Amino acid sequence: MKGKAFKALMSCLLLLGLLPWSASAETVPESVIYGGGPFYAGGTDTMNTLKASGFTTVMLWTIHVNSNGDLVYNDQPVVSNGTYVGKASWPAELASLKQAPTSVKRLEISVGSWGVSDFQNIKNLVATQGTGTGSILYKNFAALKSALGVDAVSFDNEDIYDVNSAVAFGKMLSGMGLKITLCPYTNVSYWQSVKSQLGSSVDRVYLQVYDGGAGNDPAAWSSQLGMTVMPGLDSKTSSGGNTPAQVNSRMSAWKSSAGIQGGFIWYYDAILNNPGGGSAADYAAAINSALSAPANGSLTTGGTVSASAMGSPSGEEKEKAFDGSSSTKWLIFTNAGWIQYQFGGGASHIATSYSVTSANDFPARDPKNWSLQGSNNGTSWTTLDTRTGQTFASRFLTKTYTFSNTTAYSYYRLNVTANNGGAELQIAEIGLYP
Repeated sequence: MKGKAFKALMSCLLLLGLLPWSASAETVPESVIYGGGPFYAGGTDTMNTLKASGFTTVMLWTIHVNSNGDLVYNDQPVVSNGTYVGKASWPAELASLKQAPTSVKRLEISVGSWGVSDFQNIKNLVATQGTGTGSILYKNFAALKSALGVDAVSFDNEDIYDVNSAVAFGKMLSGMGLKITLCPYTNVSYWQSVKSQLGSSVDRVYLQVYDGGAGNDPAAWSSQLGMTVMPGLDSKTSSGGNTPAQVNSRMSAWKSSAGIQGGFIWYYDAILNNPGGGSAADYAAAINSALSAPANGSLTTGGTVSASAMGSPSGEEKEKAFDGSSSTKWLIFTNAGWIQYQFGGGASHIATSYSVTSANDFPARDPKNWSLQGSNNGTSWTTLDTRTGQTFASRFLTKTYTFSNTTAYSYYRLNVTANNGGAELQIAEIGLYP
């Protein structure tokens, strides 16, 4: 993690009905809280605060890897020579995080940070001992996993961008049953290579959007890495940072522009040091409320989806075009076709604008020519808007179109008559707005 953070609203009810192809269900955003010393020394009181906070993931920041392979949590030795040597009560305290009642579902450890040599030490250890079961890296991380019950290891590599050793390290951890998460702020080509070689072992990307990464665009990084990132912001401090209201606003904007489904806050220590800036629960609520609502207030919740073509790949069915997330998509194996939405419960709505979001790959699959149509019986259709020659300059790009309409329809259909030259047609998301 970068620079200045070194100097931390009750939880909102989540909206229902974000999965229009089934009965109403609750979509819980993923919200992550980073923390340092208080997560080690704070004891039961800190664990109870985290359990009641609304955050779904707790990130133990940070584990340092010494040149001899010893693992140190900030300045506290925790594993040496394959044996846990940390605070005796810490494993039980951390285990309580996921014991009901709690919002916490996942525990991660972060390795590395700004201004350290952790990944250089990992590189050296991989070169001299490898990553087999007899290596000190394997022994120590296996001991750490066993003691703390962590679910994933996050790579906060900011000291040396060596792909081969990072991949070897990641494969070792994956072999232990741990997931890998990445936490970049720069050097996208390095992270692309690591993610590509680790494959499905990587299940999250935490993008730093503050300090050195302040100019990062989640939509661009999502496109470059082929996975919707979870952007992170720093909490309010005396010298800067973000209030809960600012976090809510920025996360809402990124949901619209990049289809994000989670985010993180850096970090709990600073929240404690600046109590006037908001509590942990305030920051969790800021993320959760921003990401639980349908993107852009679309009318498409709780209804039924139909399409002209069947046989979409698993996970890319027609319902994915109306699930509130640009990281999923509808794909069919023809270059044209229609998809329609029927409001639930016999409802009808006046729509005066709609949006279309490009999917993750192959611009040739994007829709090019189409008509938006409305109906109240699913048989007779009125053309409300027609577009031709449409292109999408980037992946996960949302384009919004307005039209004149004063009639409430119970069905809306997007009838695509041509795509941009591919053999398949795909759309990440469609929205309808009053």
